Amino acid sequence: MLQRPIIVLIRRIWVLGIIIVFIITLIGAGSIKLTSVISSSLINKVIVIDPGHGGADPGAKNSGLQEKDINLDISLRLRDSLKSKGCIVILTREVDKDFYLPGYVLGRMAKRAELDQRINIATDKNADLFISVHTNSFPRPNTYGMETYYHLKSYPGKVLAELIQKQLTQLQSDNKRKSKAGDYYLINQSKMPAVIVEVGFISNPRERNLLMSNNYRDSIAEAIGTGIEHYFDNFPQGLRESIQTVSQEGPPSNSEDTYKVYFPSSDLDNLVPEDRYINRSVWSKLTLYQKSNLVLNELIQGPLTVTSTRTIAPKTKILSLTIQNGVAIIDFSKDIRDDFPGGALVEDITIKSIVWTMTQLPGINGVSILINGEYGDSIGGHILLDHTFPIQS
Repeated sequence: MLQRPIIVLIRRIWVLGIIIVFIITLIGAGSIKLTSVISSSLINKVIVIDPGHGGADPGAKNSGLQEKDINLDISLRLRDSLKSKGCIVILTREVDKDFYLPGYVLGRMAKRAELDQRINIATDKNADLFISVHTNSFPRPNTYGMETYYHLKSYPGKVLAELIQKQLTQLQSDNKRKSKAGDYYLINQSKMPAVIVEVGFISNPRERNLLMSNNYRDSIAEAIGTGIEHYFDNFPQGLRESIQTVSQEGPPSNSEDTYKVYFPSSDLDNLVPEDRYINRSVWSKLTLYQKSNLVLNELIQGPLTVTSTRTIAPKTKILSLTIQNGVAIIDFSKDIRDDFPGGALVEDITIKSIVWTMTQLPGINGVSILINGEYGDSIGGHILLDHTFPIQS
């Protein structure tokens, strides 16, 4: 027995209606998703992102990679991430350029002018936050790990740095670094909460390979963006500045028969003292100038142990050393700058090693650093040597 086919006739208008309902459903779903992204604590927050270095200033370099390029690429990805969440995002640079003013500002003032222009962009835009992106380098290839810096006296900066650092360390399960206070010109002079984010060491083979990956760069940008979002989730109106938030650790007291020379540990996490034993009768006859010159030359010669490392180039010479009103004024040869390995973290710890080594001596309460007779220069371009570095306690 043959079966007749059953033909179902569907009116064209019904089909059209089904299609319209389906389209409306899709649009509605898309709207819900869009709303969930934009309706966040970041909506209309003004974030200025500063890709460190650029143009004539490449920053740290290793194996064909230049810091300025990594900084810019991650900053562009961070911009896109924050804009998708409702932020107003301004970059200090979107291409490979610097802010030097050749013919107008020369010498030691050139770097200050370059950094000031980056800061002025954030000030002019009335930014809620200022995020400067950098990449580290160090002579020891085993040193690695992302890190975030804030200004010593900025409580909002400290909170922001801690939230960003928490997200970054989730990308590196063995990264034990914490956010730290740093004496960097950019975050010192910014009028809004500001941090420097060091996205890794290009001198470390494993981290360098990761930094060459687009997926990893996306992950870093998302981590920074999430830290920023958590900051405004917790403090929608931001935070007020307060008194000094932390007390920087300083050199401990010496025994009578030793003095100490401070070098960074191999992971750059802290300063490690090396004892230099002395003949007490000889030491007691030395003037303060002679003692200062002795320990400073020991610092330049480098550590005696393999667990510590040098940061001052061995060719560096002491052009002059004077002590006035408790301040040691040291004029280094330009080798300390020209042979600098690069990186904000290394620069910070280099200056601390000089200050700690010198201020252990009774009668020295601060250090002023010159390079080739120039006051206000910089060893690595992140910290301007335009002020006295006091004893820290």
